[in-house]
Amino acid sequence: MAFTLFPRRTTPPPQPAPVQQAAQPAPGGITLLLAEDDMVLQELYLDRFVQSGFTVLQAYDGEQALQVFREHPETSLILLDLMLPKISGYDVLAQIRMGSVNPKVPVIIVSALADIDDQARGLQLGANEYITKGEMLPSAVIEKIKTYAVPVQGPTS
Repeated sequence: MAFTLFPRRTTPPPQPAPVQQAAQPAPGGITLLLAEDDMVLQELYLDRFVQSGFTVLQAYDGEQALQVFREHPETSLILLDLMLPKISGYDVLAQIRMGSVNPKVPVIIVSALADIDDQARGLQLGANEYITKGEMLPSAVIEKIKTYAVPVQGPTS
């Protein structure tokens, strides 16, 4: 008998979730775009990232990820799932790298696809890092984020 402890939500919300900001974000803090369709993982990462002082933008499918990114060009880093509804993470990454809105933003792929060909494709499209889901704790993902993300600079006086 097979069962799933955490069922995947197959119908994501129609609109991007509101921006989640830490209670005490660090000045010049890091703004992440979290593109993940699995609601359990989305909430797990969201809680940990907000606790770490990051501002988090959320997207549940590829279209939302691109829309949110265009609306927030100040994004410091994107955590990108590959198996997203509507537009795949590969296509999201390709459009970001070819786009005019911050094409050099660091992108870390976090995917269940563990095949070496999937990893190679993601890196060839311009991902900075490829993490296989379940192989890295959220605390280690946070350290990777700090390695790649450039904090958003506030207005100067």
